[in-house]
Amino acid sequence: MYQIIKEGYTIRIKLPAKCGQEGYSVKCTYKYKKAKEKYMLALWLKREDIEEDFRIDAQEIDAQLIPGTRETIENNILRIVRHAYETGYFDRYIKRFEYTCKCFEKGNELIEQEIENKREMEAADHQ
Repeated sequence: MYQIIKEGYTIRIKLPAKCGQEGYSVKCTYKYKKAKEKYMLALWLKREDIEEDFRIDAQEIDAQLIPGTRETIENNILRIVRHAYETGYFDRYIKRFEYTCKCFEKGNELIEQEIENKREMEAADHQ
């Protein structure tokens, strides 16, 4: 079941746990564009155990104008997110997110090892 968390003009929709996407949500920020009489929608992929958000490409959903009223906009966004989830749209972004996290972890390991090696060398110099 989808869970909506309201955050002002932003809602966060937790993705269902099935298909290995447990722990992910889509943060949806929307703003009414009076001249267009539609809402501008920006989507961000969020992994619950990481503080940072991961923006979904601007040339895709991010630039999408969607219809709605104050009463219907959240349901319209939910339909878009549900359709994207059910068609596997988020899969490539989740894979890229996971890859980016692994790169950061490996880089952090390398830096931590360099720091440890430097400490060991300085300790050996002082003996």
